[in-house]
Amino acid sequence: MVTNLPAEAIAKLNKYSDAKTVEDKIKALEEFISAVPKHKGTENLLYWARSRLAELRQEEEKERKKKRGGGGPRVFVEKAGAGQIAMIGPPNSGKSSIVSRLTNAKVVISPNPFSTSEPVPGMMQFEDIQFQLIDTPPLISNEGDYINTKVLAIARNADAIIIVVGLDSDYERDLKKIFETLEKKGIMTSMQKGYIRIVKHRTGNGINVVFYGKPSFTEDDVRKVLSSYRIFNATVEVYGEPKLDDIDASLINAITYKPTIVLFNKKDLVKEFNIPLLPKDILYRVVSAKTGEGLNDLGNDIFKILKIKRIYTKKPNSLPDKEPLIIKENATIKEIAETINPNSNVRYAKIWGKGVKYNGQRVGPDFIPVDKDIVEMRF
Repeated sequence: MVTNLPAEAIAKLNKYSDAKTVEDKIKALEEFISAVPKHKGTENLLYWARSRLAELRQEEEKERKKKRGGGGPRVFVEKAGAGQIAMIGPPNSGKSSIVSRLTNAKVVISPNPFSTSEPVPGMMQFEDIQFQLIDTPPLISNEGDYINTKVLAIARNADAIIIVVGLDSDYERDLKKIFETLEKKGIMTSMQKGYIRIVKHRTGNGINVVFYGKPSFTEDDVRKVLSSYRIFNATVEVYGEPKLDDIDASLINAITYKPTIVLFNKKDLVKEFNIPLLPKDILYRVVSAKTGEGLNDLGNDIFKILKIKRIYTKKPNSLPDKEPLIIKENATIKEIAETINPNSNVRYAKIWGKGVKYNGQRVGPDFIPVDKDIVEMRF
């Protein structure tokens, strides 16, 4: 935990938080790093700041290539569907075979451990929506390798992660290594281990701290740390058991949480196996890319971890739209209306579906409809 940062450093951090473009964020973060005193007490903060700066520079390069109309190998894939899922794993884990079976992607399937050299997207059908699966190059043991950097950037940009390991290999070692690599780069796969989300407000009623776990620090500790950064109005969500030091990384968005599924592949090749103990919020399946066993319910798993819902909007005296609006599962009528039109002012809505006691029920702006509800809003 960093306290008593110079006023200049705090001002630069606030400048970074307020920056809207990647270019402005890079400039502000560079200035922040220069303004922070270099000593043992700031090592953790500077580590995360430099890590975040490296990621922003990758994003900047991506934007440059997009403006030039492409050229060179791509790192990021433009998002499509109801959610983008990064498929990651060690060489020969069978990622490409799974993506091939579930999507229309033209992947390279080969015993060669490095047959996938660039990210390949494919669309996976789930009921009336699609998820975008990204087949990625294999993660390897050399942490500083360019391929690893590329894969981790894709994982950070995605909405969720699927880790694929082969049961015909040392899958416990592979899985442990992948978790360690992700965590070292600030990508958390479980909220049980600890994650802090901070949303600053320009005005408000002070610091509102919400605990979703049992951390070793108190609300007052959080307020003291944020006060040292001159932050006096914010909502702080604390998941699992993070360290108080994690606030530093959260302030510069260096730590991010990605809901995760683990697929233990190649069940067709082994007779006996033991599934290692995983955090409760990480789903897993034992599957076979060759036979398709265990993959039928993967779409439902993805839908579950993304915590989304389908809302079918309709106008008065009209049929509902065929294409659903994909939105977070806890979104209210007001938030749904603002997704369609940020300047809207919804007065009430009528609901058809499982979220109400009877079809056509009138509800207020704070009502939370459920998946597949039909919503008719009145402004």
